Amino acid sequence: MTDNSADAEASWQHLKPDSVHALQTLLMTIESDAPPGDLFETYVWSKSVLAKAMRARLEMHLPSECPTFWELRDRVAEAIMRKFGESIPVKYLKVPYKSSVHIALFAILLEKIGEPVESAMLRVVTEDSVHTERRMRELRELGFDITPIEMRGIDFYKLGSLNINETLIPAIVKNNIRKDKSISAETRRDLESKFSSGN
Repeated sequence: MTDNSADAEASWQHLKPDSVHALQTLLMTIESDAPPGDLFETYVWSKSVLAKAMRARLEMHLPSECPTFWELRDRVAEAIMRKFGESIPVKYLKVPYKSSVHIALFAILLEKIGEPVESAMLRVVTEDSVHTERRMRELRELGFDITPIEMRGIDFYKLGSLNINETLIPAIVKNNIRKDKSISAETRRDLESKFSSGN
């Protein structure tokens, strides 16, 4: 993760007045018994403004580097090479999922390792985007020890340990092969045949 704390703080300072204005506008709209259309429009607008501001504020809190994330990915890469380095072309042995969002989500879970973190808190990273759950699913596909939990009707995620579930390694390579649209069906079948039941 690049050191963007200065940029994040500048964004936060820029967005703070907008956030105050958005909240005041929403409150006035609620108190004025505005028509539902006006109320909902104001809510959607204020939510977007606040989501941007809260993401900037969260980025100020996140570490500038997350070496543990890269250490775990290196372990995944080593496991892939150990299992398939001699049987599958190297272009299919790459470890996916290394965006700034993946790193930020992992960093939040790492800070609270062993404790459930509410999904709503994680969605701050993506400005309340529905893609947060997808990014979490992708981290789990890497074999990271991340567990979804539901408590009292609220969704959480927990990073249980820094262990890697190596039983998921074959699926990473298979997905890389499936995503390659340039190969023939015959080549694809040949590659997939290399996955023995023991892998």
